[in-house]
Amino acid sequence: MTINKQLTILMLLISLFSLIVVACAFKISDAARFHQLNSQHFNYIIELNDLIARYPNAVPDTNVLKNVVKKIQDQPEACVALPSSIDHLLMRMINAESIIGICKKDIKIADDLLESIQLFDQGLISQSVMKMELNVGYKKFRLNSIEFIGPVNKLSNFIVKTSTMMTVILSIVLFLMAFTITKAIRTVVKRMQETKDKLVISEEKNKQLAHKDTLTGLPNRNALDKVINKNILMPDNDKFAVFFIDLDRFKDVNDTKGHAQGDKLLNIIASRLGNMIRDKDSVFRFGGDEFVAIINFSTTNSHKVRDIAERLIKVIADPISLDNTEVYVTASIGISIYPKNAKDAESLVKFADTAMYKAKKEGKNQYLFYQDIFSKDHTRRLSYESQLRTAIAKDQLNIVYQPVVNLNNFATQGTEALLRWQLNEETSVSPDIFIPIAEYSGQIMEIGEWVLRNACQQNKLWRESGASKLNIAVNVSPYQLFNPNFPKLVQKILAEFDIPPHCLDLEITESMTVSNNDVFLKTLNELSEMGVRLLMDDFGTGYSCLSYLRQLPFDVLKIDKSFVSDYDTIASTIIAMGKQLDMKIIAEGVETQSNLNILKQQQCDFAQGYFFQRPVSAEQLDVFKIYNNIKST
Repeated sequence: MTINKQLTILMLLISLFSLIVVACAFKISDAARFHQLNSQHFNYIIELNDLIARYPNAVPDTNVLKNVVKKIQDQPEACVALPSSIDHLLMRMINAESIIGICKKDIKIADDLLESIQLFDQGLISQSVMKMELNVGYKKFRLNSIEFIGPVNKLSNFIVKTSTMMTVILSIVLFLMAFTITKAIRTVVKRMQETKDKLVISEEKNKQLAHKDTLTGLPNRNALDKVINKNILMPDNDKFAVFFIDLDRFKDVNDTKGHAQGDKLLNIIASRLGNMIRDKDSVFRFGGDEFVAIINFSTTNSHKVRDIAERLIKVIADPISLDNTEVYVTASIGISIYPKNAKDAESLVKFADTAMYKAKKEGKNQYLFYQDIFSKDHTRRLSYESQLRTAIAKDQLNIVYQPVVNLNNFATQGTEALLRWQLNEETSVSPDIFIPIAEYSGQIMEIGEWVLRNACQQNKLWRESGASKLNIAVNVSPYQLFNPNFPKLVQKILAEFDIPPHCLDLEITESMTVSNNDVFLKTLNELSEMGVRLLMDDFGTGYSCLSYLRQLPFDVLKIDKSFVSDYDTIASTIIAMGKQLDMKIIAEGVETQSNLNILKQQQCDFAQGYFFQRPVSAEQLDVFKIYNNIKST
């Protein structure tokens, strides 16, 4: 039973108890009234006796007698009128009905006596008879008064005992009820106190959790501002640096090893960072694979900042054992200095983040100190990122095409689709700028599909015009290849525009091919099995290795333009390597007749570059052109 119900019952019992006590009080008062009336009755009987005794040989004054008899009669009449119907029932229950009977007898005796006095006044009875009538009446009154005491006492005792018993019983019930409710309330209060204590503990834990990273146990970004603001209040001769640390290629670990192993790696890195920094410094997990360190130093030992940065770069690069294999990750670190770069927590972190992004963009696995020019670049990057989101809808993106020439007959063998972004009439944004931004922001998926779809649509138009063997080459971002649904998308677009798979060339940067990502390798194999030609772009700029070239399903090597010159021997080495692997070779960046002659002598298969034609719109490109006027000499 709930406390509310118990309290309701208790209130009802208290109300009942109050009613019973009041009722008992009234009944006891009624019983006392009987005694009081009987006492008065007895006094008037004595008064009658004294009056009779005063006149032994005569009859007292009849008027006085009448007054005394009437007073004697008043008490029994009051007694008869006093009990209620319930009182009558009660009297019958305890056999005390004689109270009323005695009263009625007294009333009858008084009536008879008054009638005799009246007859005496009329001379109808004698003095002696009247005297006898008075003496008999007195005796009857006296006997009735004495007899009246017994049933009245019986009634009074019953009422008192019953009231007492009921009071005691109700008191016990009320006590037990109150005890039960008190016990329940104490239990509730105890639980409330326990709940309150738990809430206090929980709030304390929440406060700790609010400033603590649950995965690594490091302070989180909520605690970062507090520590920076605390450091800002240090004496002027004490400075500090904010290190923004971002792991390079951490996504590859998550994709290849799974999130559980990725979390393990983050814990290992967090432990290394914690062990690396000094007691007076702090390290935080900012989020994802990002960490922030606060390094204190004085103006006399500012070189310590560089020392710590170099040690952090080194310790993060140490191999990590995950799932019985060694994994290597590096870090890009941006550093801002208080108060040189900023005087508030938000700016210090933002500038360190900006420097980190610059370090990552310039090759990763290094640290850079913040410079004002970084913010300009960062602001421009953010602006480009925002505007790039609407570039497709605003029709700002367009594709230009550059022919790929067959060096055996100098006919146009295919074209490469190159993406351009015309932000406005005055501003054209280079792909070297906006492609990394699109990859960083995740927009590359939408843009990459748009390029692939439009390039295939244009190739269909050329094929329908008679260039049935024309290939179309499209550059592919690593983020597209890390998507397991990418082969299905390619297949869907090829079917949509009725293009044979072997007429689509997907250009993949060499540096991407060193990834051990299972999804990446599976995607390559699915595309190759589909019949799509795979081109390794910028070959020679990455990690050129015959072993992985043999393992990957590439069909064409594309020599980077930096190796196409009049004297460069790297191009000839690449061509020879490709021939050994039965792969076709494309040289890009051909700008002179001399470049062309050397490539032809080295038996390069295809070439493209400004020497043939600059990238132009589809309408300006002649896909049937044969470059007879520039044949090698």
